[in-house]
Amino acid sequence: MAFKLIFLVILIATFSWCYNNINIEDFTKENITEQIKKEKTINAVQAGRAKRYQEAQDVLDKI
Repeated sequence: MAFKLIFLVILIATFSWCYNNINIEDFTKENITEQIKKEKTINAVQAGRAKRYQEAQDVLDKI
């Protein structure tokens, strides 16, 4: 009986947390596409920074 009560409390708490913190509108096709574009842009910027850093390290190593 105690196990059922604890399970029910955990289930209700989990549902309440998800209801308050997860927005279903975030999972539309447009929002997901926009998020993928942002991630690709961030990855491109990071790759550019890494390339410039490596080029600078190569120059410093030659000195």
